[in-house]
Amino acid sequence: MLKDDSGYDVYYEVLAGERKTGKGLLAQAAGLRDPKKLAEIGFQEGIGFIPFAGLGWKAFKTIRKGDSSPARAAAATILADDPDPRATEALANATGDKNWIIRAAALEALAKRANPSVLSTVELYLSDQEGEVKYTAAATALRLMAIKARAVGKEKEQKQK
Repeated sequence: MLKDDSGYDVYYEVLAGERKTGKGLLAQAAGLRDPKKLAEIGFQEGIGFIPFAGLGWKAFKTIRKGDSSPARAAAATILADDPDPRATEALANATGDKNWIIRAAALEALAKRANPSVLSTVELYLSDQEGEVKYTAAATALRLMAIKARAVGKEKEQKQK
């Protein structure tokens, strides 16, 4: 929000699992000591920014079980705006996470980054067992294919001139 890119490293570490989520920097920044409460607030705030209808009720139930994945999913959502190319790689790696919430959040973030080079990774999740991941992958693939087609069209126009 402050247009300061220095915070992206923390989100990168959280998503990559290099930094613990619970009572670490995220909890201190929010002034909370309860990781469940922090994850719930992060989910509630983040749901408004999810471009493909959110993660749904199933994610909320997972948060209630004390899962730390919502903090990692929030990190993925924030990394969508990170200008560092490492973020694309981290998000592409996160699509293979064992937790469906993180897979879906990473796919949504890749859609926001609008980088068609990850299309082959996205296509791997079109047959995911979790519906939320499968549908998010489909929406992401459609967006990236449209961006790629637009780029190819512009390239052809420039060659013709």
